Amino acid sequence: MREDFNLPAPKPGADYLITVLRPEAPPPPEGYPVLYALDGRAVVEQLPEGAMARPGAPVIVAIGYDTERRFASAERARDYTPPDPDGRAVYDTHGRPAGGAAVFHDLITGVILPRAEALVPVDPARRTLWGHSFGGLFVLRSALQPEGAWFSHFVSASPSLWWDDMRYRFAVHAALALGARPSAPLDLHLGGAERERASLPPGEDVKPFIRMRAALPPDSHAELAADLARAGNPGGLTVFPGLSHGEAFGASLRETLRGFAGTGG
Repeated sequence: MREDFNLPAPKPGADYLITVLRPEAPPPPEGYPVLYALDGRAVVEQLPEGAMARPGAPVIVAIGYDTERRFASAERARDYTPPDPDGRAVYDTHGRPAGGAAVFHDLITGVILPRAEALVPVDPARRTLWGHSFGGLFVLRSALQPEGAWFSHFVSASPSLWWDDMRYRFAVHAALALGARPSAPLDLHLGGAERERASLPPGEDVKPFIRMRAALPPDSHAELAADLARAGNPGGLTVFPGLSHGEAFGASLRETLRGFAGTGG
C-alpha cells in the first residue's frame, strides 16, 4: 500500500511530498516498526525490489519534495542543515538560506509523524530516523537534541561534517566532551571511497563547497564514532568498501532495512 500527501513549504521552493509505504504482512499486535527517511523521492526510487514483502519490514515514511528533481538541493540545504552555533544566519555554498534543521524537526514530529501514523498502525517505541549527506547531518543533530526522544534509533549516513567550515562538527565534539549523548542508539554509515572518488564539478560557484569538503580530515567520521562510543552510544560505524558518497545512499538504506528483519525493529 502506498499513500501520498502534500504539505506547504516555505517559498520559493517545492512543497513537501510525503510517501507512506505499508508492508505486505499484517501488522504485529503492537504495530509496525516505522522508518522515517529523508530525501524521500530518492528513497522510493532506490528501495530494493520486494522490500515491503520481507519479514519484519517497517512502514516507510519517505519525506521528500514535490518536484521531479531526485535531490532538491536548495530545499534540503534549507531544511536539513543546523543553525550557526551562535545563532547567526546561515547560508549554503551558493548563498541560499540554510540552517533550518530545528524548524524542520518540529514539522516532522508535530505534523508529518501524526498524519502518517494515522494512516497505518505503528509502534511508537520503534521509530527510526534515517538520512544521508545533509540528511545525515540532520539525523546527527536530531539524535543529540532533547527532542530526539521521539525516535528509538538513528542512522546518519555520510553526514556532511564539512558543513559551515566544520563549525557544527566542532560543536558536536565539544558537546560530547561535556557529557552530551544521543537520546537513542545512533549508527554512522560511510562509503569507503568517498574521498578518493569525490566529484569535482566545474565552476566558480562550487569552489567553496570543494574547499570545505577537502578540508575535512580523512578520519573525521571515525573520530566522531569514537567520541560517541565514549559518550555511551551503543551504535557504531559501518563502512561500505569502495563506495562513493552517492553510492553510500543506497547501501545505507539497504543496510538499515536489513536491520529490521527478524529483530522486531
